[in-house]
Amino acid sequence: MAQQFGNFRIYFPNIVFKIIPDTRLSKNQAAFRVPLNINKLDIKDYLTHIYNVTVTDVRTTVFPGKLVLNRRTGVKERQSRTKKAIVTIKEEFEYPKPPDVDNQFGGLQKKYSELRTRNRMKGWTNATPEMKKLQDTLEKMRENVQEGKS
Repeated sequence: MAQQFGNFRIYFPNIVFKIIPDTRLSKNQAAFRVPLNINKLDIKDYLTHIYNVTVTDVRTTVFPGKLVLNRRTGVKERQSRTKKAIVTIKEEFEYPKPPDVDNQFGGLQKKYSELRTRNRMKGWTNATPEMKKLQDTLEKMRENVQEGKS
């Protein structure tokens, strides 16, 4: 018999937990911005099953939306409410390091194209020393990537 693919279903939650750095919390606590419709049991279940951590306590608070002046109409409007969850974990929690945008997400290429556009708007056709430096860095990165693939 041939093996059939697609019979085993995996369900991924459609929930976004945004981590909030908070220096006032102890080392085994973490703060998250969570959707309003999520309760404490859902938070504990999500972190336990997805990230395989032992959650000991969950505290949630709902913050009211801030009053903001609408520039177009001049009327004060209230922003949407937000929910913050403070989770106590059995192990010590360490915040993840921020990503290196320049190397991982094409930040250098974006800087180069913005600089090139800005210089063209000024009427400059030749590359500036800053552009040449960025161009050299990008070429070195491309060579490193090609060597890694070969």
